[in-house]
Amino acid sequence: MVLAAGRGERMRPLTHFLPKPAIPVLGRPLIEQVLRQLADLGVRDAVMNLHHQADLLARVVGDGSSSGLDSLRLSREDTILGTAGGIRNAAHLLRGRGPILVRNSDFLSDVDLDALVRAHRTSGALATLLLAPPRSGYSAVEVDRDGRVLSLAGRPQADPRRVASRHLFTGLHLIEEEVLDLIPAEGASDIVRDVYWKLAEEGRLWSVTTSGFWWEFGAPKEFLEGCLRLIDLPPDERSRVARTDPIRAIGGARVAMGAGVELSAGSVEMIGRVGVGFAANLGEGVSIEDSVVMNEAWLGPGCRLKRAIVGPGMELPAGFRVEDAMVGPAPDSTEREGALEIVPLSPARA
Repeated sequence: MVLAAGRGERMRPLTHFLPKPAIPVLGRPLIEQVLRQLADLGVRDAVMNLHHQADLLARVVGDGSSSGLDSLRLSREDTILGTAGGIRNAAHLLRGRGPILVRNSDFLSDVDLDALVRAHRTSGALATLLLAPPRSGYSAVEVDRDGRVLSLAGRPQADPRRVASRHLFTGLHLIEEEVLDLIPAEGASDIVRDVYWKLAEEGRLWSVTTSGFWWEFGAPKEFLEGCLRLIDLPPDERSRVARTDPIRAIGGARVAMGAGVELSAGSVEMIGRVGVGFAANLGEGVSIEDSVVMNEAWLGPGCRLKRAIVGPGMELPAGFRVEDAMVGPAPDSTEREGALEIVPLSPARA
């Protein structure tokens, strides 16, 4: 079960016109890479829920065959039902074949699925979560020495003497069909708040911790950092996580470059790690440092980017400068230049 119905509000303005799972990560839509990895792990049949930009996302994924799946069935939601309600709404497509692998659609990782399945079967738990080392900005998951989950985001309150370690929940979990019957029958619901807090209290929630690559692409700063980290990975490790545009050295930079990129040879400066999507056009004197330029974007002569994201099809005028920000199409914005919206990578918090 792939959860892909959200509005992707943190990735606005790109998600005004594009579902978040369809945003390209170094050349290919994130959801395509998610489905491809599931197929590489041996998954044959999948279900995916849809709401925001549902028709467009359905066209992107098709029937799943281009990603290597035998079948991909879609569960449409008239209103967003949340991480538990979305699973409940698709229950008729999920029942009858044993444990269900559930994952969010906004992360890429180096998943040891066999280890997760073994731990789940051995534990006898109703659900087993894949955890990663703790990171700023994520709620803590507390576990005991055996991997039993004691609390998530402080609920239920765990006995400090039993807590062996703290981690973050990756958004990948394996559930028994019985969990489907524990989800509230009506309205939107959250899998952690409405199901897992109670299972943790009852000692029926387990975990496996991964030390491999895991990165969520859900907000502008994290999206850019994730792309740069993928570029940095050794080729064999990167191939287990994602299928990106070819990466090569250009000058002193490492560049993921798509097909059909047009650039003024000898006059475009690239620094650090750079992603340039297919059919992008880079004018004379353009400078790009630690940034991502998505598919079919056009950068006028003299544009300068530093730690920036330029959305698909955006046209930046000559001399345009942007640093620590994402540029996308502008219906409304806090900062606007013509038809462009400029959003800081790390928005100020109230």
